[in-house]
Amino acid sequence: MISGLGHFLGRLARALFAIPVVLYFLLADLVMWAIAPVLDLLAKLAFWHRVELAIAALPAYGALIVLAVPIVLLEPPKAVALWWMATGKFWPGLVMLLAAKAFEFAVILRLHAIATPKLLSIPWYAWLHHAVLTLRGKLYAALMTVPGVLAALRYARQTVRALRARFALIWRRRPPSL
Repeated sequence: MISGLGHFLGRLARALFAIPVVLYFLLADLVMWAIAPVLDLLAKLAFWHRVELAIAALPAYGALIVLAVPIVLLEPPKAVALWWMATGKFWPGLVMLLAAKAFEFAVILRLHAIATPKLLSIPWYAWLHHAVLTLRGKLYAALMTVPGVLAALRYARQTVRALRARFALIWRRRPPSL
């Protein structure tokens, strides 16, 4: 009887761990997909190209430090946003939290894409990178078997496409002086 309970508790713990991890990965992928046009515009800037070249030229641990800088810089605004949400300023706090998280995703994932070849030369980082990607793949595969998930993802993609189209129209109508 105890082994059955232990098996059940182990499965429950894995499920409780998997839910926030899957939501985090989904949010990261959705944000990256939504802001891809902005990142494409940034990549075309000469300044950003020089930054990318400088990061690519760093040694492995230097690239790791560069990757940590946005995380450290964006933690205080996220803490303030959570404080606002807890003290009755929910909507401004939520907007600030989402904006900081989206910016963090964008910057960190772009920096990670630039620094990955160097970072993978660090043995523990290479192992961790492979483990996270493997976990992500398994969780996505399991998630796709849950009824309604594909429909929810389709709806989210349609919403983001509509928002992109609306912002593209606004961007094109902007007066030349701005």
